[in-house]
Amino acid sequence: MSPRLVAAAAGEWEEWYLPVDGGCSLYVREMGSGPPLLVVHGGWGAEHDYLTDAFHGLESQYRLIFYDQRGSLRSPCPDSLVSVEQHIADLEALRAELAIDAPVIIGHSMGTFLAMSYLERHPHRVGGLVLLGSLVPATPRDEEELAISGRQEQAFAEWARAAQERQIATEGLDRDDLSAKERTYRWRIGFASGNIYHVDRWRQMMGGMVFYSAEAGRAAGRTMPGEWDFIPAIRALSRPVTVINGDHDLVGFGGELHRRMLQDIPNVELVILENAGHNAWIDQPERFRQELLRALSKYDQPD
Repeated sequence: MSPRLVAAAAGEWEEWYLPVDGGCSLYVREMGSGPPLLVVHGGWGAEHDYLTDAFHGLESQYRLIFYDQRGSLRSPCPDSLVSVEQHIADLEALRAELAIDAPVIIGHSMGTFLAMSYLERHPHRVGGLVLLGSLVPATPRDEEELAISGRQEQAFAEWARAAQERQIATEGLDRDDLSAKERTYRWRIGFASGNIYHVDRWRQMMGGMVFYSAEAGRAAGRTMPGEWDFIPAIRALSRPVTVINGDHDLVGFGGELHRRMLQDIPNVELVILENAGHNAWIDQPERFRQELLRALSKYDQPD
């Protein structure tokens, strides 16, 4: 039985709903005790459950707070009411309801954009940031950064396509007469190739299909700014910021642009895990856990 099902069967988490603007409600799941960690999932349009394995066991040290963003699986909401601004407002409403003055926020993927947006809007309500599979903190600011971004995107696309084809062939799924189950497996391999380095671990990848709302994703995506720069907000934060990405991460293949943008910010540490993708806890579980705990330990120390 998976860690998630074991915890559910043992009654080790609490589930509740938070009413938010527009008549929508956010699904919230809490587990553990200790310093609170507010976890923000990716997407847009995904849901929180794919992240729980990354934190399994930490409930003995921390109070883990997950939620589904508006429009996602357990937090249904009309597309017309889904936007980046609403996501920021919802995160603040959740923080206020929890009565946590300034929580440590952990974001993954597009959740890092939301976490950085929240920091920019509510700088005194952030007790620290841990960004996993993080977007770059700013859109390319000059021609050199634009070129780096283009090279990274092309390199990732080529690598992921080759990895997907190899694994499909290894599984014997490179033929036309696939059963429904086999077609699903082939899709899951494609999904995994975009998110993990060890594509042969595709069965460990959660999410997608019914767990993903394309409508909510598009609605939020349409409201994203064309350009952003969170670097001043990050630099101004008096608390540590840790970025943990894979060297085969879809949002920064190789990490060159992240290094360029983050290297001169004193309160930021950038960790690039070798042979890891966007969901690095699947590729390098021991190293990922080590770096996550090290990042969290920074908040146990006095300023």
